[in-house]
Amino acid sequence: MQKIDKLGSMPLETEKGFKKYQTKNWGEIPEVIKAPLRQQLYDEQHGVCCYCCKSLGKEKTTIEHLKSRNDYPDRCFDYDNLLLSCRTAKQCDNAKGSQELPLTPLMDECESEINLNLAGELESESERGNEAIKILNLNSRKACRRRKDLFTMMSEVFGYDLPYTPPIEIVNEDALEMLLTCLPDKGQRHELKYIVKKLTE
Repeated sequence: MQKIDKLGSMPLETEKGFKKYQTKNWGEIPEVIKAPLRQQLYDEQHGVCCYCCKSLGKEKTTIEHLKSRNDYPDRCFDYDNLLLSCRTAKQCDNAKGSQELPLTPLMDECESEINLNLAGELESESERGNEAIKILNLNSRKACRRRKDLFTMMSEVFGYDLPYTPPIEIVNEDALEMLLTCLPDKGQRHELKYIVKKLTE
């Protein structure tokens, strides 16, 4: 999880469309109305999932209500309550459902309270950090393997012998930039930046 800065506002075409559907269920709103919002959230989050920070790439995504539609119907169309999540089974939005998160990507503290170890696991010294990790199932076997694979790629690029102990030092910034530019989309670049940041803190 990393801090998301909500810098924008609802795209005008989506806002107009939402006004017509305020009495309807979220699932009844046509995708053509949601599409500009989905793209803006993607750009705002640098192409990664709001919770696991995995590159969204060409994956199907879901527009996530941080405060659930069931418990906070008045926030259903509130731009500051909307994030973009991956659709990974039993993880992120799919695992969260309507549960309340004690630590969210909109809080500055999520940067410092959730850390990463060399097994690819997210961990926290705070109770709310651990609860958020558990609710979102951020340490699923698949998620940990994905992060660990990124460590392996980094070790090959930077010449580390695994396992090494964080914090690591990226001594060749040019090599990092070259690696990032080789990745095909901004989500993958930002996902790797997230991993690097966590390992160098």
